[in-house]
Amino acid sequence: MSLKAELETWAAALQAYDAEDFEKSLELFSQIADSSKILTTSASSTPPSYLAVAYFQCGVSNFLLTRYDAAYNDFSSALLYLRGNQYINYEQLGLKFKLYSAEVLFNRGLTQIYMGNMQEGLADMEDARKEKATEEHGVIDDAIQDRGEGYTVFSIPVGVLYRPPQKKLEGSKTKDYLGKAKLIAAESPNDLFTEFTGVARLKQGITPTGVFVEDGPNAANPNLQRAVTVAASVPKPANGDDPKPAGLQRAKTTITLHYREEVRGMALQPETSFEEFMDMVQRKFGVVPGALGMKFKDEDGGQVTLRDEMDYELAIETARHSAKGRPEGRLEIWCMDE
Repeated sequence: MSLKAELETWAAALQAYDAEDFEKSLELFSQIADSSKILTTSASSTPPSYLAVAYFQCGVSNFLLTRYDAAYNDFSSALLYLRGNQYINYEQLGLKFKLYSAEVLFNRGLTQIYMGNMQEGLADMEDARKEKATEEHGVIDDAIQDRGEGYTVFSIPVGVLYRPPQKKLEGSKTKDYLGKAKLIAAESPNDLFTEFTGVARLKQGITPTGVFVEDGPNAANPNLQRAVTVAASVPKPANGDDPKPAGLQRAKTTITLHYREEVRGMALQPETSFEEFMDMVQRKFGVVPGALGMKFKDEDGGQVTLRDEMDYELAIETARHSAKGRPEGRLEIWCMDE
């Protein structure tokens, strides 16, 4: 499925979800190629690797289904992939949600209490109390005092799903550069023909200014002749090779990279994948994988975060659009530590 078709299907699936047509929404999501966002949104039973929020929500589902062993494992995995951070903000990825370590620890602790491990569960809740970051986390103190009785787990709010950025949806729409033809009705029945107006008036013996001309051998039927068309010759290169059609050449992309005080450049071939591009950037600046965040400017001048394959395709498309017929596209990318 092309990027454009995937975005349109994604948007249609979300529209069906918002209309509470959940069966249609799941059917549409299932048509899209597997990705961490789609698997999380469609409530896959197998969370995508390394995505903490997916393990978190899978744990919530297992807890509500009283599968406490599975829920405990999910919350433990979510805590692992938080990698010691107090929270992860997923808004830049299209999910308006912050995952807090306090909520993961609380959920795991409550799960252990339901499994009959009261002391271990309260220990997790005590750790959650130390990680509190919002007013909503005040309930953790009450839960510890009540030893978890009557409490349920933190969860992603209902209706909060991964949604594609509006700029990507707008960029996927087909642009009509030619416009649409307009049918203009003739004012007079006598004008129901396809012909240049000036020629028609001359045939009627009227000049463009409305003056009647005298009859003559060329008056009503001006002698309009076409000269023989001569095909223009295409100059050949000095080496005698036939010129290559410009439309068959796929342009490369020249990248300017800004990182700290350095400005570096590199060229991307059309077949370069997102993974290869990330590896090239990391090796150029000597950083470990995952240590760099990146942004580029789209056609409207807005900054777009470069995090996945879809962002990469949008960046390359922006570079090609900026080329405006030149043999190569250009793109500026700003890198920052994460």
